[in-house]
Amino acid sequence: MNLIWLSSEQLADLSVPTVSPAIHSLIVVAAFVFGTIIGSFLNACVYRIPREVSLLNPVRSFCPTCRHTIPWFENIPVLAWFFLHGRCAHCHSPIRPLYVVIELVTGVLFAISAWRIPFPTTFSIWVLISLLVIATFVDFDFLVIPNSITKGGIAIGLILSILTPELHGTSSRVGALVLSAIGVTVGAGILYLVSELGKSAFGQYKIALEKPVSFTFENLSPDEARIIIDRQIFYWKEHFYRKSDKITLRAIETEIDGTRYQNVNLIFFYNRLVVANQTLQLEQLHNVTGQTAHAELPREAMGLGDVKLIGAIGAFVGWQGVLFTIPAAAFLGVTYGLLTSIFGKREWSAKIPFGPYLAAGSLLWLFQGHEIIAWYQRLLDR
Repeated sequence: MNLIWLSSEQLADLSVPTVSPAIHSLIVVAAFVFGTIIGSFLNACVYRIPREVSLLNPVRSFCPTCRHTIPWFENIPVLAWFFLHGRCAHCHSPIRPLYVVIELVTGVLFAISAWRIPFPTTFSIWVLISLLVIATFVDFDFLVIPNSITKGGIAIGLILSILTPELHGTSSRVGALVLSAIGVTVGAGILYLVSELGKSAFGQYKIALEKPVSFTFENLSPDEARIIIDRQIFYWKEHFYRKSDKITLRAIETEIDGTRYQNVNLIFFYNRLVVANQTLQLEQLHNVTGQTAHAELPREAMGLGDVKLIGAIGAFVGWQGVLFTIPAAAFLGVTYGLLTSIFGKREWSAKIPFGPYLAAGSLLWLFQGHEIIAWYQRLLDR
């Protein structure tokens, strides 16, 4: 079985350094140091972007607990955390080890890029790595990937494909732009199709109880509405992705702002409630309580943030990289999910962020993809 990938000459151009081994080693070390510095900035991005805090105001880093501005000598990548014993020098609050992890991961990935990929293509790869680091750690914490990273990544990938066409194994800037655009289309198209098919097949899950339990609807804000069923909380932002999404409660009895109903379906949409042929706007509801033993809730097979992220990845790695990244990410995600479930580290129903595995799959492609493909082809030829 033959697959069409980059030619051996193109692979050689992308992987063989053109400088002496000693100088190449110095470049790799310098790339690691530079990567840790960039990692320090990425820490600020990971904290600020999902919280909608400006990256420019304040410009200097600050302690999230006491808001004290951190001087430069307390913000040296990697080393500062150990010198401060993992605590803020001003309020002594713990500093998450995650900061060091991000700096080290970025430094290592920058070093590997400098080792495997020649300049100036390395700079474009560094940009992709930075986007992937932000997407990964934001997704882990918030189960969301910001549009500034995904949509911005698509735009940046298209531009850098023109500036460094070697990203796509060609010297033609127009050809590289075309391959980048194809990568965006193929990547986003495949995952969007997976998302839609998954929504059709697994778009709802049911709660069926032996005995009725109490439920309460709380509308804290448009994005923070929630239903509490027997002390289990179901947040709006985790269930409503489309206008057609709905939560259905079979209420044995319920009271809605003083009006009582029995044996009715409460159909909650993102911004309204339909009950007994009436439509009530959620923002006007004050008190919704009752008893239920059955509920149906929408479930998303894959977030649209993942669709946009693979589009951004495709802008950098093209359609070949996308076709490698998606199955690699699925394999990594399923393996991790199974292992953590088997060993009791995660509930079977818990959500798994897919963005980090897309990032890992794309990095595998960048650094070892061609070797893996060659190994796979040898297996098929046996």
